[in-house]
Amino acid sequence: MTRFFMIMAAACVLASGCAPANLTSAKWDSGVNGEVKTRCERVDMRANAEMAALFSRYDGWKMIYISEYTTGNKLGTDAAVCFERAR
Repeated sequence: MTRFFMIMAAACVLASGCAPANLTSAKWDSGVNGEVKTRCERVDMRANAEMAALFSRYDGWKMIYISEYTTGNKLGTDAAVCFERAR
């Protein structure tokens, strides 16, 4: 019986183990000269309320970078978003 559980555990690890990551990113020039403030945040792209709260905090900032990340084993997409504005 123990051998059966070991085989099942190994099968589960192999089935859900490593999967290739899907990465997408984009970067824009802010066009701001001089000293700038830059802030980067992680956001769950599945949660509209979380995204709305994050983007409302940076109202008046310019989004300069976004990178989305997901895998076949992950539900949804996470992202890193960076904002910039003049000091």
